[in-house]
Amino acid sequence: MRPAKLWKIALEKSSRLILALDSSALQPLKLVEMLEEHLAGIKVGLPAFLKWGTDRVVELNEEFSHSLYTICDLKLSDIPYVVGEELKLIRSLKFDGTILHLFQGGVEEVVRLEGRPDLYGIVAMSHPQSLLLDRCFESILDYAARLRLEGYVVPATKANYVKAVRTRMPNCTLLAPGVGAQGAEPGSAIAAGADFEIVGRAITASEDPLSACRSIKKLLMGFKGGRFG
Repeated sequence: MRPAKLWKIALEKSSRLILALDSSALQPLKLVEMLEEHLAGIKVGLPAFLKWGTDRVVELNEEFSHSLYTICDLKLSDIPYVVGEELKLIRSLKFDGTILHLFQGGVEEVVRLEGRPDLYGIVAMSHPQSLLLDRCFESILDYAARLRLEGYVVPATKANYVKAVRTRMPNCTLLAPGVGAQGAEPGSAIAAGADFEIVGRAITASEDPLSACRSIKKLLMGFKGGRFG
């Protein structure tokens, strides 16, 4: 299932860039206001929740509800009942989508829940130490292909995995973190088949976040790959 809101915003703005708000010296509203016109969406992780609190996260989501696609990244991985309860709470915080693991199984039950946010399943992690998960890549990919989620998370740092997921699921939406600080070059995941790249510290830790954001957005749009257009 194609996440309609994400694609609508991305095509209107000609942007394949999702900003990861895990850490920033700037207040989130101020930072996102500065960068909004260049972004397709934002991803809010646990560090942001702990630093700013849920009230500020809701304020952020409500402020940009029409101009940005908002993703909650708590990497859910519990039993189906608990994940279902977590999804209700995430939806109440005004998020459009959320990221969850697949290795724990039981995701079939979660998919059937009414009123849930869009789901993005993690097929592989972007850091080099995820050896145990990498050993299970083929099994997780098989499972992912059966679930038919709104999208999947693939590591920009492991282009072979991005290519494998795109080959197996040619019509799915792929989000790729790991760009910049983790080592992947901007645009490399798109060239391998991803639709969107998730970038955090390369923008949020920059001395000039706006210039960094503009530059990366332009760079991403210069690559062909995924299903954009």
